[in-house]
Amino acid sequence: MADDDPNSRSLAAQWFSSDVEGAEGPWGWRLDVVTLLAVIGESSIAEHAQTITASIFCLFPRIIPAPQAFLKPSRPARLPETTAKMTGVHSGVVLDTVGFFANIIHPLDNLPALSFEVLEITHTDRNSAGGYEIPKITNGSTLLSRLFSRKKTSAHPSQTPSALRRGPPDNVDETRKETSSPNMGFSTSADVEAGTPKQGITKRPTMKQKMQDFAANPTLTSASGRPAVPATLYSPVHILAVFSVMLTASIIGFAAHYQDGTAILSVSLISFASSVVGWASWWRPILMHRRHTNKVPKGDVIIRTREGGFLLVKCTEEVARELYSGTEECEYHVGGQAYRALMGLGTCLLMISVILLGNCKWKSQIFIGASYITLNGLYWAMGLVPKKYFWDLGRYDIRVLHSMASMSAHKQTSPNEQEGIPSFTRTLWYAIRETKRTAWVERSGAAPATPEWRRWLAEAEKAAKDEIRDWPAVARKDEIMKGDDDSNNRSPVTTEPTRAFDKAEQAVPAVEVQPRDRRGGDGTL
Repeated sequence: MADDDPNSRSLAAQWFSSDVEGAEGPWGWRLDVVTLLAVIGESSIAEHAQTITASIFCLFPRIIPAPQAFLKPSRPARLPETTAKMTGVHSGVVLDTVGFFANIIHPLDNLPALSFEVLEITHTDRNSAGGYEIPKITNGSTLLSRLFSRKKTSAHPSQTPSALRRGPPDNVDETRKETSSPNMGFSTSADVEAGTPKQGITKRPTMKQKMQDFAANPTLTSASGRPAVPATLYSPVHILAVFSVMLTASIIGFAAHYQDGTAILSVSLISFASSVVGWASWWRPILMHRRHTNKVPKGDVIIRTREGGFLLVKCTEEVARELYSGTEECEYHVGGQAYRALMGLGTCLLMISVILLGNCKWKSQIFIGASYITLNGLYWAMGLVPKKYFWDLGRYDIRVLHSMASMSAHKQTSPNEQEGIPSFTRTLWYAIRETKRTAWVERSGAAPATPEWRRWLAEAEKAAKDEIRDWPAVARKDEIMKGDDDSNNRSPVTTEPTRAFDKAEQAVPAVEVQPRDRRGGDGTL
């Protein structure tokens, strides 16, 4: 019959037919497996899911391998953390995890066993530190107001607003402690937390920063400041997103050339599904900052890994709140109910597009299959790129403080079997020598709370404060544990009741760093 002849069908019917000439490959071959290629690679996508949805680029309609990786019943409320024992040197805060961005700045997995490193982290621009709203000097917008303001200032210098008037310093030493820099909007005292910011020069954001800010939070009416750590503009995720958009447009143009309406519809639906789920998961990081300006202890923290490595970070309390002791939360652009509705819509679009992909014509299936294979390889290769290239960490100025201890703590330094061999005790002494404190040792569980270890800690703190850098830490520990230490070298400590010696309670560290809980299905990545 004429109706069964594919060539006699209407033009619209031929666009969506799979049995017309050219719809099948040589010898009747078809690539129905292209539907499987569209959902393969979930592990690679899940690894970068939060990075992908951290900017406006996630709204671009494009094909993504394994889009079901974004279809989750719930969204993570916080960024993933790394397991380690983190202790405030001065504040005494003890936590069992290290924040997401802190681990990007100094990857703990790269810290060798029994090593010791020292970093100094400060804010690059003090105007963006701590969530302060820097007061600005308001100039008149008209020529008359500017002339009036200039005339008033020159004619009556004594009538300067009290907020700008600086009287003579009460203490010369305090004045010398104040620092000033062209890049700082206000001057700081020895304690940067001592008072509110002063008016001054503010650093203008560059065009790149403005584009990054718009990509992370394009709501122009928002009164909030720029995101603390936005995704960098030239992030591999952004580059791959633009490439995916171009590849998607090429597939649609190729399918239109060969009159394959099924391929056009399937690719359009799966691209729209990626935009829907990206919108549902679109977020930006919110870091904790201080609400008050009262004086607080320094923010130095020390991190101990499960392998016995120590990392000392010298920073202010503002930096410590943002990266270490505070919480890194995710602020989403859509609410919880809208998220579930968008997830349902994205699921329906994905199922329909997968069905249509299996009915594309032969040449379209080749192009689509090759595209998914290419994207899967690129997303897998993106996992080899360090995470610091995905986020703009220019908010912080990071310096590595090199010393002999930090460079050789995990290496053999001499033939001496006690002091020259890497050990937990020697690395612990290096950390005490740098901090000149031992309270954090007991609070973090780095050493047991036994009389022997308390005596050793007392001697170590005294040696650190006396700048005795070659103090025999391992030898003194062995002497104290054996109970044959010389009374002349013994530090004055509080006498404690005599008890039987037990080797089990002398083992270090007293509290081990527990491995990460690898539970799934709880909304975390």
